[in-house]
Amino acid sequence: MRIDKNTIQDICLTIIKNEWLSTDDSFPDFLPEISYETKMQNEAYVNNILTEFQAHFQKFPRLPIGRKRWNQKTLRLIITILNKETVLGIHRAMDEPTIDQFYTEVKDFLQHARRFAPKLTFEEIGQALRNYIVYAMFKEIHQVKTGFSKPGFGYSMLYPFTDNYIDSINLTDNEKAEYNQLIRHKLEGKPVHPHNEHHRKTCDLLQAIEDEYPREKDTTVYTLLLTMLEAQEESLRQQKKNILLSGEQRLDISLYKGGISVLIDRFLVNKEVTDKDLIFYLGFGFFLQLADDLQDIKEDSSNGYQTVFTVDLHAKQEEKLVNKMLHFIYHLMASYQSENDIFKDFVLMNCYQLIFTSILGSKEFFSKDYLKQIEKYLPVSLPYLETMLHNRVEKQDNKKQSKYMKMLDSILSQ
Repeated sequence: MRIDKNTIQDICLTIIKNEWLSTDDSFPDFLPEISYETKMQNEAYVNNILTEFQAHFQKFPRLPIGRKRWNQKTLRLIITILNKETVLGIHRAMDEPTIDQFYTEVKDFLQHARRFAPKLTFEEIGQALRNYIVYAMFKEIHQVKTGFSKPGFGYSMLYPFTDNYIDSINLTDNEKAEYNQLIRHKLEGKPVHPHNEHHRKTCDLLQAIEDEYPREKDTTVYTLLLTMLEAQEESLRQQKKNILLSGEQRLDISLYKGGISVLIDRFLVNKEVTDKDLIFYLGFGFFLQLADDLQDIKEDSSNGYQTVFTVDLHAKQEEKLVNKMLHFIYHLMASYQSENDIFKDFVLMNCYQLIFTSILGSKEFFSKDYLKQIEKYLPVSLPYLETMLHNRVEKQDNKKQSKYMKMLDSILSQ
């Protein structure tokens, strides 16, 4: 079907918006509770895995000559975990050949990322990789087995290059406008003249998409990307302290920007987009945008950013919004008939966990009773999960991150 800006606006700002506004804000009764015994078993399993990896990392050869065997053992450890781990249970949604293909695709992505932008931090690589995994999930939902995708890579890498740049408080409005104008000209097929490395890299990522989607054959992807650019520009209003946005205006920005960002992922799957696909993926994108904003309540409120979650910072209101998110994603998934329902159910379970993890990033805005309530549905205890999040690689000091980056490069060279 033909995808145009008016259709996207109508679905986002009418159908999905009405669905959100009518969604229940009470705590749901459909969440699968995880027993204390299972939590303890999961924690023991994770501890064993971490101990094994830490011991293995300590044996990382200082010289390249001994790294081939170390790399091979690392690969075996990763594949074993993917096929047997008990916390996420990806092996219950994907068979072994599919898991192997998924691992290869992620490895290809990381190899390209390290070559393309070696200065990216672990956090920025993680941002891009999470985007690519969303794209890979959509391929699995639609049973598309294409392997690594350069357009998917280009689009996923745009996140740390564009969103972080646009969201930076260190750049002037004129610098941001100039950057967006460069992107617009590139998408419109006009000559561009990037005058710094960041601008040039951004154009290279857009070119990775253009190489597979020649504009003379189909302009849909350019329409989507230009619409996304407009949505990003509109979202800049959320950062302006001299403009007070209403709750509805903030909601509209999240609906539009979030929806389009994920619809582009779906388009790149290279399978016909149906009417039902449009509603589902625009709704799913809105959900992911809310999850981002949920995690960033403290930072956004400190910076004066106007999101759905900074309208009212009282715990009762934030909890109602989270309850709505849980109901919204449950009903969105239930209403969508996919080509791989087992994997779709796996995605739903992880959407719940995404919400709970995002809450921990903003836990000071939630009551102790609410935090205790959501702990029932976590695969591990709340304190354990907090410790895990605190000890992530991107939270380590620069020396440790540099060491881990060397290990990553060694693994990717295998």
